[in-house]
Amino acid sequence: MPTSEQESDLRSLLLERRIMQTLARYCICLDEYDIEGVAACFTADATADYGPGRGGLIQGREAIAARIERGQAAFRRTHHQIGQVAVTLRRESAMATTYVTAWHERDDGVQEVLCLRYVDRLQLVEDVWLIAQRRVQISFTDGFPGTRWRWVRRRRPAPPLSSPRQARS
Repeated sequence: MPTSEQESDLRSLLLERRIMQTLARYCICLDEYDIEGVAACFTADATADYGPGRGGLIQGREAIAARIERGQAAFRRTHHQIGQVAVTLRRESAMATTYVTAWHERDDGVQEVLCLRYVDRLQLVEDVWLIAQRRVQISFTDGFPGTRWRWVRRRRPAPPLSSPRQARS
């Protein structure tokens, strides 16, 4: 018989799995240019911020879908690959940081790549996890010239300490 701690851990794992399914469904629908499917991953009153060069803050499921439809229309193909996902569960909500490598091919054959993070707040709505708030942070781009991004913040390393040997030279 499982302990209450084991039951709690199992419940957390199942909830995290359902959250990751929502995140995967978003990427699958995006790559298939299924805008209705993408929209269904968001709450009705969701907000999304894809960065200052990609429309800034957008409010509402329909507005988010319209923004994604316009942005994705520029591409013949895309591929969004999810990497690590860190989830913090709260009662009826959760926070998730999802690493994504996103490959894009334009109609003229030009290929562009983004390495990014989706920083999301998800909400449990009628037993389905939906994205209530999304903020995109970029860590690498190859392409998308002239686009302004919100970059992942990175601390600067401390200056190296000089060794006694270096100090004598």
